[in-house]
Amino acid sequence: MKKFLTAICVFAMALTANAQRDLMLSQQMFSRLNVNPAATGNSDDIDLFLMGRWQWTNVADAPKSGVLNASDYFESLRSGIGGSILYDDLGISNRSINAKAAYAYHVNLNESVLLSMGLSGGVFYHYWSGEDHTLIDPEEKGTSKFPGGADTHIYPDFDLGVELATPKFLFGGSITHLIYNEEDVTTAKPGRHFYTYVRGLFPLGSSLDLAPAVVYVHRNKVDKVELNVTAFYNGMFWGGVTYRPDVNAGWSSNDLTFTLGMEYGQFRVGYAFELGMGDVAEISNNSHDILLSWRIPKAKKDKYVRFME
Repeated sequence: MKKFLTAICVFAMALTANAQRDLMLSQQMFSRLNVNPAATGNSDDIDLFLMGRWQWTNVADAPKSGVLNASDYFESLRSGIGGSILYDDLGISNRSINAKAAYAYHVNLNESVLLSMGLSGGVFYHYWSGEDHTLIDPEEKGTSKFPGGADTHIYPDFDLGVELATPKFLFGGSITHLIYNEEDVTTAKPGRHFYTYVRGLFPLGSSLDLAPAVVYVHRNKVDKVELNVTAFYNGMFWGGVTYRPDVNAGWSSNDLTFTLGMEYGQFRVGYAFELGMGDVAEISNNSHDILLSWRIPKAKKDKYVRFME
C-alpha cells in the first residue's frame, strides 16, 4: 500500500509542477527578486541570498530546489541591478534551471514612499530523460507514449514587476514568464504566473516587531495563497508561521511552515520546517528550507532610504 501511495504522490508532484512551475518558498520575503524584479536593489548594501529546499525528505526522488539572488543599488542611476538563478529538481530526471539578469528603477515619491519598477530577462532550461524511469511495461519505453532518450529545451524568459514601499507597508505585484500564453505551455515550458503580495511591519514594544504578510499566486486554473506572520526580536532573532492552502484542491494540499532565524552583523541564517497535511501527509509530512544571506557593506551609504528589506 505504501508503494502505491508513493506512486500516487510522485504523480501528483508531476501534475503540480505542470500546473505551477515557479518555486513557492518559505522566507521568500527576505529576497524577492526571483519572483519580482522590482525588488532588485532594495538594500543599501550588496545583497547575496541563498536558499535551499528539500521537500518530502523520506520519499525517493522527492523534489529539491534552490535559489541564488544577488543585487546592488546604484544611487547615481537610481537603479538596482542584480541577477537570479533557480534550480528545481522534481525528481526522476526532471530538472530545470532559470537564470535571469534583473533591473529596477527606484523613485522616491516622497520621504516615506518608495516606488520601484523592474524587469528581468534570461533563459529557462529544462531537462528530462526517460532512461532513468522504470516502467511496468518496459516495451513502452522509447515509443511515442514514453520517449526513452534525453530531452532538453532552452527558452527565453522575462519577468515584470512593481513594488510600493513605506516604513510600515510593502505592496508588490509581478508577472513571471511574461511571454508565454497558456496555449504555449508544455511540460518543459513554464506558464505565465501572476503574483500579488502585501506585508506590514508593526512595533509591539521597544524590542518586538510583528510582520504579517499575504501572498497570492495565480496561474491558469491554479490559485495559491500564503498567510504568514513573523515576529522579530531586537532586530536579531525572528520566528514565524505560514499557512499555505491550495485554493483549488482544498484540504488535500495544505501545509503549515514554522520558521526560525538569526541576523548577526551582515549575516543572516534561517530555517523553515514545513508540516504537510492532507493526502500528502500519508507519505511524508516534512520539508526543510535553509536560508543564508550576506550583505557586503559599501563605504558610501546611499542618500535614499530603502524600506522593508
